[in-house]
Amino acid sequence: MFDIITIGGATRDIIFKTEEGLVIKNPKDPLREKLLAFELGAKIYSDRVWFELGGGACNTASSFAKLGLKTGVLARVGKDREGEGIINDLANLGIETKFIQKDSKLATGFSFIISLPGEKGHTIFSYRGANDNLDLRFKISDLRTKWFSISSLSMKNWEKILGEFFKLAFQEKIQVAWNPGLVQLRDYKKMKKFLPGTEILVLNKDEARELVLRNKKNLKANPPGLKSLFKEICKMGPKVVVITCGRRGAYGFDSKKIYFQKIIPVKVADTTGAGDAFYGGFVTSFIYNPGNVRRALKWGTANAAGVITKIGTQKGLLTLKQIKKYK
Repeated sequence: MFDIITIGGATRDIIFKTEEGLVIKNPKDPLREKLLAFELGAKIYSDRVWFELGGGACNTASSFAKLGLKTGVLARVGKDREGEGIINDLANLGIETKFIQKDSKLATGFSFIISLPGEKGHTIFSYRGANDNLDLRFKISDLRTKWFSISSLSMKNWEKILGEFFKLAFQEKIQVAWNPGLVQLRDYKKMKKFLPGTEILVLNKDEARELVLRNKKNLKANPPGLKSLFKEICKMGPKVVVITCGRRGAYGFDSKKIYFQKIIPVKVADTTGAGDAFYGGFVTSFIYNPGNVRRALKWGTANAAGVITKIGTQKGLLTLKQIKKYK
């Protein structure tokens, strides 16, 4: 019996750090408020490039394992060197890899991440590769776990796959934490039927707006405020809703009260993986102490602060001993 099994992407991250990008404000588009720009035709240089473990399923699994949960990963990699490397990286963290599928046709997915210095952020170019072929050619009931953690799913049959997991979750009383991707958020008609079965839904502010505006079928509407976002999303069915707002902190709502947690000031090396680290910390705290949204926000914020002090999505993750001081 696992404490949690993560479902989603497994990638090799290539982090390209440069000071040559410009962040341009774009206030007329609420779904693309800031743009990253480079001179057309220029050659952009970096003093160093990092090759790291990435992907939603792997990032969150790493958090869960370091925070003491018995963790498994369900993802798909290619039959190649990068795929074997990802499996070895996970195994070295004490994460069960027997559910990882190997694709003989598509290569392991990778992300090319342009990272700007400090808190200016990053932009990700993603090749999904084998992630798009994740399937259910196994007995799903063999997944004995207390929780499912579902991240972004990019495959064409994501609705069918989600349906099987939510069906099993209902039958076996497995709790579901969900951090959906744009593929799901942009297809509200398919996504909405899974929200009532979701215990914890975690979104950033842009994703929350995307979900609410698409539900209202008016993408040109004025961006709703936080209270409106929580109200509208909770109507859709999830028990606990979390909205992260970058340097402005994070908010959680348990259908009764909105909780707020400010960020922990740290020297920022790289913001890649901050969202997954927050999610991992929040969900782990909630598993250990169900219903305590206030502490879960503290654990999520602390884990995110740890990650952004290092390059990549794994090196700065906190251990259970480190995070326990946040009460």
